Amino acid sequence: MKNLFLISVFLLAATSLSAQSKPVNIDIDAGEKVATVTKLFNGTNIEDLNNQTNGGMFSQLLHGEAFEENIDVDFLKLDKKDYSKVYVVIDERGIPHLLSQSDIYTRISWNNLNEKYDFNSNDIYSAGKFGSPHNLSGWIFPGRFLVYDSLPPNIQRIMMDRISGNEQVSKYWSKLTQGSPQYKYELVRDGKAYMGRQTQRISFTGGSGEVGITNHGLYRSGIMFENGKSYDGVLRIKAEKPTTIFLSLRDENNKVLAEKSYQLRGDGSYEKVTYELIANGTTINGRFGISLKAPGTIDLGFAFLQPGTWGRVEGGWPIQTKFTEALKKQGITAFRYNGSMVDVGADTYLYRWKLMRGPIDERRITFRSGFNAYATHSFGFIEMLQAAEAIDAIAIIGMSMNESYEDIRDFVEYVNGPVTSKWGAIRAADGHPKPYNLKYIQVDNERGISRGYVECMKKFAKAAWEVDPNMSIMTSLNIGGSGYVRGGSEQQKQQVERLRTQLAELERTTSEPRQLRTLQQQLRQQEENLGSQYRLASELAGWFIAQGKGDKLAWDPHYSGARNFADRGDAFLNEMGVNLQRELAKDHPGFKLNLHPMEENGSRCDWDRGLAHAHNWNTLQRYGDCFQMLGTANTFQPHGLHYMWDQGRVHYTPDAIWFQPSAHIDEMMMKTWKPNVVKATSNEDLLDVTAKINDAKTEMTIYVANMSDQPLSAVINIANFRFGTRAEVQTIGDCALTEFNTYDNKDNVVFKPSKATIARKNAKYTFPKYSYTVITLKK
Repeated sequence: MKNLFLISVFLLAATSLSAQSKPVNIDIDAGEKVATVTKLFNGTNIEDLNNQTNGGMFSQLLHGEAFEENIDVDFLKLDKKDYSKVYVVIDERGIPHLLSQSDIYTRISWNNLNEKYDFNSNDIYSAGKFGSPHNLSGWIFPGRFLVYDSLPPNIQRIMMDRISGNEQVSKYWSKLTQGSPQYKYELVRDGKAYMGRQTQRISFTGGSGEVGITNHGLYRSGIMFENGKSYDGVLRIKAEKPTTIFLSLRDENNKVLAEKSYQLRGDGSYEKVTYELIANGTTINGRFGISLKAPGTIDLGFAFLQPGTWGRVEGGWPIQTKFTEALKKQGITAFRYNGSMVDVGADTYLYRWKLMRGPIDERRITFRSGFNAYATHSFGFIEMLQAAEAIDAIAIIGMSMNESYEDIRDFVEYVNGPVTSKWGAIRAADGHPKPYNLKYIQVDNERGISRGYVECMKKFAKAAWEVDPNMSIMTSLNIGGSGYVRGGSEQQKQQVERLRTQLAELERTTSEPRQLRTLQQQLRQQEENLGSQYRLASELAGWFIAQGKGDKLAWDPHYSGARNFADRGDAFLNEMGVNLQRELAKDHPGFKLNLHPMEENGSRCDWDRGLAHAHNWNTLQRYGDCFQMLGTANTFQPHGLHYMWDQGRVHYTPDAIWFQPSAHIDEMMMKTWKPNVVKATSNEDLLDVTAKINDAKTEMTIYVANMSDQPLSAVINIANFRFGTRAEVQTIGDCALTEFNTYDNKDNVVFKPSKATIARKNAKYTFPKYSYTVITLKK
């Protein structure tokens, strides 16, 4: 980038103002407090089972651990960015098709875990189309499926040979052969898989040498092995007779860095093999191998590999320390676990907490989820609670609204009950005697408010309070810019008036009773719907209040990470829940709805998102008394690999972790944290200003987002705060909105420190284009 930051960011001459159409004034009054804020405003969100965790915060270094994916798609020659988005799937006739993950919301809800195929051909051929075709490295997907019949003949031949020949290898694994062996690789669907639908079978049928498979980590990005460091794990593997297997760590050239042999009993059961390997070399593009060196057959059901305790958090939990350290650096204080894995996918009936506990290799569930076509429960509620504990953050756990009353109660007892209780004792046996002290359970993900959802909230509350009367129950109800309006929105009212006009005209011109009855029914329905969202919200609040627990109702409305979002007036206040909070206070005097908007969504990770996030931070702090907690999506993202949204804020590769601009904003907010927001105004809408002081009133920090594509000079006047004129300044931006931090340039868009002199009266300062400037003054 050119001209990343101005060397001198303040001007002493008034000539800088002459280039602007009007002088800009920033007025700050430290004597007028407008809000109090807490560090819980710096929350984040984990979504997408396996996709946002494996090889990252979760210590699992392998991808495709259940061997559930069908054959690789290497023959499509996809770009790296598209490799994660395409899978081969099989219908009931044994015909292969291509499945796109580039829009998971155009989906099929059909499911049957016991079937030996992925989708029914009727569902595939009748699947809906995308709004516009998706181009994935030259392959045009009109909808979720690219059907077999539409593929070129050479691709058809390759797919049919791969799914029925001697080299059927699950997508994220590769064939490993050395010497001159005869072999067969087979993806078996006989209803006897260790988990899910499919087993990877490896047969060494004759000759000599080695036959096996290797795994190359998340989306084949490679695995980092460090010289002298231990790596351990577990396999679930079956043989029909005593068999010796070899487990190995290898580098990118297939050189063996560690290898051990393990003897299987061979009794036809899925044996549990625990292992440890110590690398004798370093690589960032390593692979894990499972192989035979003599004729035999093995069935692979599950594989897990992780760094030794040296790389994991205290307690040995399967959470990588380097990732929790990154979250601590970012200053994360609230950690939400919820998202599309709860409510998107064919098998969401398998998203249940009792399937998520116990040893990782015993959670015998794979299911077609949202962002990961084949997800496991290897990372689940328990690992999330362990991660939150490791960073000392408040956890929010999102559960399916279809969990039973009894299972909800049992869950609360498991996480918070004493060891003398049934489920508390099970938690202790699972290795965590101390209660997790979970404070928030969220009911499903991004539902619309309805009678059923309100009753479900009551179910969760009553079940949880049987065990823990202090548990807060959180909605996941997006309000939207139109809001929940008492009496109905203008749009709803206009629809009712249109129907009334149509009905009057029909009554005048027709004697057909069926038409009249249909229109009358539509009108009654629309009239009943007027304000129904608000009525249900008020009823829900009233019910919590009647239980004496109005403070245990929490509301999570998700919101936008667009640059103009905070400037949308009532639409902003509606979407954030502020207007609903104010209206409910009229119905229920003394009640204040606890707002926890936990998902700022931005669809991208560049400086456009960073500047939008800064603008939201500024604005939401000025409304600070309205909120208990705030959060942002998404937390982690493997660099260059995403499905629908490139919005991960902490990127990683096998050997590196770094922040995108919005995460740097969080880090700076926490470094300069002050709880008291004071009055700060600007007469230029494109210059967004928030000012904060500490409790001792010895420091003030001014946060200025310049939303303009031009530098803006301003005159700053500060009242009721005496300060030294030497200021510490941190500035990020002054670049194209499309800039972001790459593997090769991790500091492309970061804060740059400087010093400035801020006069006590009429201080002149120039804010670079598209920038966020943090100025700290001390008494």
